[in-house]
Amino acid sequence: MMRYLYCFVLLILTCGVLRAQDISYDIPARYERDITPVDYKRIVDASVSITAKRYKIDHVSGGTIYLNKGQDLKEINLHNLLLKCVTVKDKSLWEKVITEHFNNIFTSIDAQKKIDPANFETISKYLSIRIYPVETINQRGGVSGVLARTDLEGTYTLLMLDLPGTFVPVQKKIFELWKKEAGEVFTIAQANVNRQVVEKVTSQFDVGGGVNIEVSFLGNEDYAASYALDLLNNAPEMVGTWGSAICMPNKGLVNICKISKEKPVDFVKFIQRTKPMIEQSYQQHSQPISDEYFWYYKGKFTKINVLTNADGTIQVISPAGLTALMTEKQ
Repeated sequence: MMRYLYCFVLLILTCGVLRAQDISYDIPARYERDITPVDYKRIVDASVSITAKRYKIDHVSGGTIYLNKGQDLKEINLHNLLLKCVTVKDKSLWEKVITEHFNNIFTSIDAQKKIDPANFETISKYLSIRIYPVETINQRGGVSGVLARTDLEGTYTLLMLDLPGTFVPVQKKIFELWKKEAGEVFTIAQANVNRQVVEKVTSQFDVGGGVNIEVSFLGNEDYAASYALDLLNNAPEMVGTWGSAICMPNKGLVNICKISKEKPVDFVKFIQRTKPMIEQSYQQHSQPISDEYFWYYKGKFTKINVLTNADGTIQVISPAGLTALMTEKQ
């Protein structure tokens, strides 16, 4: 009897706390088609339960847990967690996904407390780079408070701290303490990325009609896309005399096709053959980057315009610079 009474009292107290926290279960914009109200409530409630063990919560709305003032964190954004859960089809695994997600966040926070952000010599080894779609960054407040540049059209390349369990953007107020130029800091971050172990695979790819083309892949769930930003140094064997066609559907995968005088149209066949797979890799990944293709030449990325015609055929329009290389007299 006492055990049932205890559970009843605990239920009342828990419900009281949740009401006080003013939890909104309105699904954030963009996620309505990916998650049901019931599943969204499940994720929010589990997140609130874990967060409440460490922080005092003010309220929850718009996919964000807002914390009371005076703590070492102001808010916890749930958007990455939502994307992770959506990609895990077996919902019985969600509890593990949620627990690991918050463990990584809290481990990162504890690690940050041990780092002196003003000491550049100490913090420089943690510098890294990540690429995000423009719309993703805009949904999270834009780039006004962080260090960002544009390498691929439609994306931002952010300066990050690669901490145990998570990546966090470098805030401008921290960067200003270092008294460094942004270019120098990005160069150091890229050098850190370049030291990572990234899988490199090159194989023959059947494009139909008995025709094969050479396609290369870079794979590393955390670093592949960032590694490809310096492709000429990291994988020169994947760069042709006229550069390469390259796509980065998500942070863990990069597809590449060399472009050369000897095989000038392989990249067109590469794009036509891989476009459906690239779109799927982009749409279904928890951290997508771009479903576009780019011409990589001398360290720069130029968007390749790709059109799908009414009959389903795919038209590839060569960038002006690449067209000039193809048409100039050799």
